[in-house]
Amino acid sequence: MEGVRKKMKAIRNSLRQEVLNLIPVYTNLKKMNLSIDDIDKQIAPNIQQSAKKFVRHKTMQLKLEFTYIGQEYNQMGRQINDEERNNIKIDEQKYLQYSIVELEYKTLAKALEIKKIQNRNVPDTPIETNLIEHGLFSAGSHTKKVMRKKYSTGVVQQTRNGFRRLTYENSAGVFLGTFDARVLAGLTKLYFENGMQQQFSFNFSELAKEMDTVPSGKEYMELHESLKNISRTQIIMEEYYSPGNKVRQRTSMYHPIDTLTFILREGEEEGKERAATVSFHNLIHQSLQSGNFLSMNVVLFNDFLKPTTKILYVNLINSAAQNITSYNLETLTQHLNLQTANRSLLVSNILEAFEELRNMDVISSYDVVYGPRKSVQFINFVPGDLLQIQSQASQGKSELILTHDDGPRPH
Repeated sequence: MEGVRKKMKAIRNSLRQEVLNLIPVYTNLKKMNLSIDDIDKQIAPNIQQSAKKFVRHKTMQLKLEFTYIGQEYNQMGRQINDEERNNIKIDEQKYLQYSIVELEYKTLAKALEIKKIQNRNVPDTPIETNLIEHGLFSAGSHTKKVMRKKYSTGVVQQTRNGFRRLTYENSAGVFLGTFDARVLAGLTKLYFENGMQQQFSFNFSELAKEMDTVPSGKEYMELHESLKNISRTQIIMEEYYSPGNKVRQRTSMYHPIDTLTFILREGEEEGKERAATVSFHNLIHQSLQSGNFLSMNVVLFNDFLKPTTKILYVNLINSAAQNITSYNLETLTQHLNLQTANRSLLVSNILEAFEELRNMDVISSYDVVYGPRKSVQFINFVPGDLLQIQSQASQGKSELILTHDDGPRPH
């Protein structure tokens, strides 16, 4: 909670500084006896420019601050109106403060409008469908200290009984998480841009671009670490599907990234390389060549606040393609690999993720179905605008997925 308060304070401080730069222009326009519409038109380019600086923040954070400022704006407006009606002399400083809050409100409104447009981008970042269905990426994890204690050999071994059973092993002692999901999705996009060659090379700046992230020294170090973690992951899929086959198959243990070689260029240190060559395993390569993938909007993925929301969004893409609108809570928990034994916290985490998805228009609504002792048993949901855009964009691919006899399987 303390972190949230600090973030909100940082947004408000930045917003106040930005608006203080606009206020001289705004007050001069008000002195010109222009109509409200004309003033809004004149100041609009300035607000647009300021709003762009806040697009880097998460939508949910901006919405929260927007609500606070809206309440303050309305309260000040009512107070000024009352005083004017009662012919009470109003200090110029109060009018100035009201103008400042008004501009803050309008700037955040524009920032949210810009983000809404970006989040409606056509999904174009592919993820291989079997990886989604078997739950390769985790929404939960432990600290490094707890992971070392829990997996003392340094190797994580785990069986996940999610939507489709997965055997997971990682020799780096980690669960693959949301950042790794972005990295592998970015690699898959580069794979297509390189003509679907099983082995391809890339600069980290190219990968960062596909992940919609700003290249930096810190980001490159995280990319380096993530690539190693993915390459040290091997899995068994119990229900691997290849388009054209009628029956799903159990795979042998394999690495989704079959080989990884960092490229040491002039001026770089070993361990801090900024380019690499990777090859996908044959199972991933053949599946992608057969069109067995779905695409996500990476801008939207990055905009989600909670890790659970991010991984849940990826699974909703697959569910939308199969017309699935209900999840069994126990199965979903296993699939997301949430690391808590406290059922109350676990349920809260998942429901908060569904609420974020509703707020972001990915789903339009959801409802909880209770079982014995009033425990949550199922969560039903209705796809929203963004998920419908997603389904339309993936229609051609989803048809490939649904041509086999296995058909959609309720989750």
